[in-house]
Formats: sequence, structure tokens, C-alpha cells
Amino acid sequence: MGALRLRSVATLDLPPDVFAVVMATGIVSVAARDHAYPRIEAPLAALAAAILVLLVAGAALQLLLGPATALARARDPDVGLRLFTFVAACAVVGACFPTHPVVVRTLAVAAAAAWLVLFPLTLRDVVASTASQLRAHAHGSWLLVSVATAGLAITAAGVASSTHRLAWIVVSTAAWALAVVLYLVVAGLIAWRVATEPFVPEEVTPDSWILMGALAITTLAGADLVGALRAAGPASGSPVWLSDVVRPATLVLWILASTTIPVLVYAEIWRVDHRAGSVHFAGAWWSAVFPLGMYASATAATAAQLALPSLTTISLVMFWIAFSVWVLVTMGWLHSVLRPAGRPS
Repeated sequence: MGALRLRSVATLDLPPDVFAVVMATGIVSVAARDHAYPRIEAPLAALAAAILVLLVAGAALQLLLGPATALARARDPDVGLRLFTFVAACAVVGACFPTHPVVVRTLAVAAAAAWLVLFPLTLRDVVASTASQLRAHAHGSWLLVSVATAGLAITAAGVASSTHRLAWIVVSTAAWALAVVLYLVVAGLIAWRVATEPFVPEEVTPDSWILMGALAITTLAGADLVGALRAAGPASGSPVWLSDVVRPATLVLWILASTTIPVLVYAEIWRVDHRAGSVHFAGAWWSAVFPLGMYASATAATAAQLALPSLTTISLVMFWIAFSVWVLVTMGWLHSVLRPAGRPS
């Protein structure tokens, strides 16, 4: 038995985007708080934090057992970009515990440090690839670099709101703008492939929903930045015109995120119609839960910061959709784990 356990540990193989489950669980918790559902918020926040700790331990163990293999895999742009789920997961879990400054600061430092390591390494490997190679392999998960960068913008905006310091407003603004640019680059690659190659059902995967989720989190980052600018006021030294730029841009991002939802729903229906039996649990479905929860939270923030109370109802509906999908995906995961070996899912 001991040898068997050692063998299992030695072959530990966590996917690079394994932290998507933390992102999904954490953001649904945040959306529950937005609508005052503490009985949903608290358990999901605790669960997200516990999973984050377990996965960090597992990832550290995997790195210790095979550092050369792990580093070699990270040279693949696809792997490097999916590793940004760790950055986003830290930012989301930090948002779950806004009244615990030690937790928020620790996770903020971890997220920033990971981003500063991953971004230049991934950029180097992306630059080394040809445009045709990038076009051929670009998919929804590549947008995680935009998601993670927007997560840092949200964290910096939170610090700016409490400290009223110009430096944090500058950091938040820079990260928010970079997140938008990164989205445009990756989404442009995906659009380029769709426009030049035959579109087949296999192209529609759960991580396609990150096309909406990345827009939603940049919307949330913009709304939080608007709140930070209002809280800091002119005394912070922030330019007066900045809020006049961020406010309409945030609304445009929300509109764009909203318009992608019917397109993605249609794409899912089209995929199922062309591939019988294609709906089954896969770990990638966590990447679909996060965008739904993020859209709910981003819509609530937009309603509050841009004085658009009518959006609150949309946010509430999307929260219940996100929570329902989270429950379904969790049940699918439990079924895949507990079903007898060799039995089809």
C-alpha cells in the first residue's frame, strides 16, 4: 500500500489551469455577497480558500518531484497562459475576504509575484512563435492572461479605495488598460482563425465562455476603479478626466460582455446539435462557471458605480444561473470521481 501511494504521488499531474475551480467557486461566493445570500456566500468562500491551499500544496509537490518536467512544460505558451489561473484565483479568493486584511494582502502579494514571473516568461515564448502558430492554437483559455491582469487591477483598486493614494490608482489604471489590450490581442487571434478556417463543433469548448468572462472581469475592474477614483477624490492627485474615460469604457465593456452571451449560448446549442452525446462533465467546465459568476458580479458593480439600478435584476438572475451551473458541475465532478473504475461517465 505504501509503495502504491508513493507511486501515485510520483505521478501527480495537475493541469496548468487547475485553479479554475477556485476561480469559479470564489466568484460565485462574491456574487452571492452582492445579493445578500450569506448562507451561500460563506460556505463557498471557505471552500474556495480550502481548495486553493490544497492545490498550492499539490502544485508545490509536483514541482519538487519533477522540476525539469514542470519547467519544460511551462515553455509551451498554451501551458504558460493557462497557469494564470493561479493569479486570478488568488485575486478572487482575496475578494471573498475583504474584511480580513492579512488574507487580502497575502493573496495580493502572491498574485502579483506570480504575474511578474509568468508574464515575461510567457511573453518570451509567445514572441518566439510565428503568427500562424499562435492563430492555430489560440483558444479561450489564452484569455486567462487578461483575466489575471484585470484581477490585479481590481486588487489595486481596492487598496486605492482604502488608502486614497495616487500610486495605487496608477497601478489599477495601468493593469486595467493592459487587460483590455491583452483581450483584444488574444480575441483577435481567435477571430482570425475562425474567419480563415472551417468552423467545426470541436471549436466550441467550455473555455470558450472565457471570451465573455474576460470582458466581465475588465468591466468589474473598471467599475471598481471608478469607485476608487470617487473615494480618493481630487485630493489624491488623480486626473479629473480619468473618471470621464473609465466610466463610459466600463459601460461599453459591460455591453460587449452582454452581447457575447447569446452568441455563446447559440454556439453551445449548435455544438450539441452536431455532436450527439457531447454534453458530459469535464474539468474544463469550471472555466464556464467562472464567466457566469463574474458577469453577475460585474453587473452588480456596474449598477452600483454607474448608478444604473435596473442592472441589479440582471445581476440577480445571472447569479442564480451561475450558482445552478456551479452545482451541476460540482455534481458532475463528484460523479466522475466516485463512479466505479472503467464505467463510462
